[in-house]
Amino acid sequence: MELSIVQIIVLSIIQAITEFLPISSSAHLLLPSKVLGWPDQGIIFDITVHFATLMAVLTYFRDEFLRLSFYVSRTFKFLVISTLPIVLIALFMPGMGDYRWSLTTIAYANIFFAFLLYISEKTSQQKYLNSDMTAKDAIVIGLFQTFSLISGASRSGTAITGSLFLGFKKSEAAKYSLMLSIPTILGALIFGFIEINTLKEDINILTTFIAFLTTYIVSYLSISLFLGLVKKLGYMPFIVYRLFLGILLLWLI
Repeated sequence: MELSIVQIIVLSIIQAITEFLPISSSAHLLLPSKVLGWPDQGIIFDITVHFATLMAVLTYFRDEFLRLSFYVSRTFKFLVISTLPIVLIALFMPGMGDYRWSLTTIAYANIFFAFLLYISEKTSQQKYLNSDMTAKDAIVIGLFQTFSLISGASRSGTAITGSLFLGFKKSEAAKYSLMLSIPTILGALIFGFIEINTLKEDINILTTFIAFLTTYIVSYLSISLFLGLVKKLGYMPFIVYRLFLGILLLWLI
């Protein structure tokens, strides 16, 4: 059974809002199928929305990424270093993905990592800028990001948690997490294209375009909203939401 236009728009909005926020996009994309019985969105949809979120974050940080000097900067080097741990685990421990399809896992992961984010925010010195980052910091953040292989942990949430534990400011942690999403999304796209070679799935041009455009626009807006919200309120709104979501899922199971 194929997704309807309404379902595609809803799932695209979910992907766009949750990809960069510390609340787990993969978990939220699973919920409609697990709770509402919606059909699986399929690999074409996954590739489309990931490409749209990639274009959105590249557009938002275009001033950095359009400068050739950025690609020889310390920031670029550290983004590469932070990405290596999750790439190595994905390559050599593919079985980690087996945990993605449990609502119970999603619920407990949301609760646990919400508490971890809360602890990191409350104990962080929050005095460092991303320009103060060292290679050791980049590795630690990358190791924290590997927990996102557990569905419900949140890639951005784990990266932000690692940054806060290291003493980086809230807004700096959010920005680094957003920029770190770029190589991670690229990796997801590459694995998606590898997988699509083994599948026979028709491409509907209209629905694919709708998914891309919806995801791109909402993603760009959500990045700006996220950074502004973090500056004003910190991460508490996301922590409370994740606790509520985890408890609600446990109640529904």
